[in-house]
Amino acid sequence: MFINSGELWIFGSWEVFNMSTCDTMTPLISSPWRDADGNALAVRPLPGLRPEVIKTLERTYPGIMSPGYKDLLAVCSGLANTALGNIDFTGTAFPDEPCAVFQPCLTLAIDDSGRRWLAEVGARGVSGPVWCVSRDPEVAVYVSDDLAAFISTLREQACRGTTLAWLQHLTATARAVWSHRRSLALRPYDARHADAAIRGWLSILPSDAYVYDLRTPTRARGWPYGVAGPCARLFRCGRLPVFAVAGSPAEGWRVGHPDTTPSRVELRLCA
Repeated sequence: MFINSGELWIFGSWEVFNMSTCDTMTPLISSPWRDADGNALAVRPLPGLRPEVIKTLERTYPGIMSPGYKDLLAVCSGLANTALGNIDFTGTAFPDEPCAVFQPCLTLAIDDSGRRWLAEVGARGVSGPVWCVSRDPEVAVYVSDDLAAFISTLREQACRGTTLAWLQHLTATARAVWSHRRSLALRPYDARHADAAIRGWLSILPSDAYVYDLRTPTRARGWPYGVAGPCARLFRCGRLPVFAVAGSPAEGWRVGHPDTTPSRVELRLCA
């Protein structure tokens, strides 16, 4: 049995239980954030949205606004003054995420280092996972299973005074993924060793693709989207955290990694 913010893993299948996004998020945003000495931190919830504004968002971003998420937006539209800057729950404060493999998603924040913090949107609204996408190195790090877990971690680190150490750990993770970008990769011709969930998808990838399977938590849980250079083609196996990068390996591995997001992005879904 495994609980993951709104889902229950029982005997090999997911069962939905009655806990909405608003239910899990409200305790995290409604009470003051305090440091170890009990002093109130500067973090504060942003006001909720009026019903007509939520309806406008629902038309603009179809599929994102689940009933539970609309309840959350009516109470709180984000957080101000966090270590990452303002956290936006509406999807309107920051540019759309350019990497199609993460779409649909919300850009929650863009911090002072230019890292993009994304929450993926699933069948039940904003369900995660949450990613930290850095520009240097060009690596996407798996941060949290869902939005509530991300806010919980952000709050816990702020209250403990360990936010800087947490961010440094994420930076170290991104650098480790980049440093081991070749050894972490699988190749499509290794499909015979893969499980049935991704074997068919592997078989249709370009022969020069490098595959990163993040389904199992590891110390360096991320993938180097910039490994093949600025003209990389990016692929994903459905909504699984399994990605592939195709292009010229020499361009990404021997010349370095540019500051720009890859300009050519492709999404391939599992059959």
